[in-house]
Amino acid sequence: MKNAPLLLCILGLLVLWVTAPFATSHRDDNREDLLAASQQTSVLAQQVLEATVHFVQVVKRGEGGKIERGSGSGFVVDSVKGWVMTNHHVVGEVGSVLRVQLRDGRIFDGTVVGSDARTDVGVVRIPEGVVRHQLAWGDSEALKNGEWVMAVGNPLGLVGTSSLGIVSGLHRELKLRPNFLSDFIQSDAFIDRGSSGGPLVDMAGRVVGINTAIEGSAWQGKGWAVPTHLARPVAEAIWETGEMERGWMGLIPEDLDSAYAAQVGMKSAHGVRVKNAKDGSPSRKAGLQRGDVLLSMDGVPLFSTGQLRARAGVLVPGKTVSFEIWRNGGTQVLRLQTVARPK
Repeated sequence: MKNAPLLLCILGLLVLWVTAPFATSHRDDNREDLLAASQQTSVLAQQVLEATVHFVQVVKRGEGGKIERGSGSGFVVDSVKGWVMTNHHVVGEVGSVLRVQLRDGRIFDGTVVGSDARTDVGVVRIPEGVVRHQLAWGDSEALKNGEWVMAVGNPLGLVGTSSLGIVSGLHRELKLRPNFLSDFIQSDAFIDRGSSGGPLVDMAGRVVGINTAIEGSAWQGKGWAVPTHLARPVAEAIWETGEMERGWMGLIPEDLDSAYAAQVGMKSAHGVRVKNAKDGSPSRKAGLQRGDVLLSMDGVPLFSTGQLRARAGVLVPGKTVSFEIWRNGGTQVLRLQTVARPK
């Protein structure tokens, strides 16, 4: 056919003419999606900022009774009663002197009502009703690697800074001080000096952690936050009694290695080995024995002794705990109730 090239050219132009609107529409849809996501992120940041505070002046006693001055961040969890969450290392012990600046610039005196060095959680009270916004607790144990989070605070004195990032890791352990309970969230949302005590929130604006530390003296892409499954029980104990009284299980754990896991018929070295259960303790009364492997605690998988100690360290006396264990080639569930630590 002499006109075949011409027909093919015409057909090609027809295909482009028919499909072009759809291609353009697809690109426009992508732009609209990106714009909507950006706008929603902005709304989220504004909402969190409204409930975030800046400690403009903190006077506390450090090691050896030395008077220290500093600043940091915090966030409101009860606007009616004036409850503000932050870090222990920001505000120190009960009796520290604080000046708290709200988002709108107003400044009030704050009172440290409780502080727990082992989890680095501090609770401050500001006058009732002076702030209208508060943040809800989220579920840190529902977090997964790669999920988006936002860090809000006052890094390097830059009041009202928000930064978007992802969850880089979970159950991280840091030896910040002796007997510290460590089960950190690792995030790449930017924080630095002054961010301590500020909220780490999920994309629904719920607090999943308290921003606490960076590695080294300057930001290197890794930030650490105390997860809410540790911070919230401590805060609630302080609200109720003014202090964190810890329950006791009488359990001595040790890390599980692959050789022992294979020896007892486990397919993988997942869990924590029981080194001993003290005589007369809740653990011994519940039936835990040397050599048992603790697979989970209250349904949460266990990976290390540090994680177990952290979770156990925020239990109050009288708390019922459920352990799934590996024994004699199979699993079973044992329950115990914590008691006050023997004097």
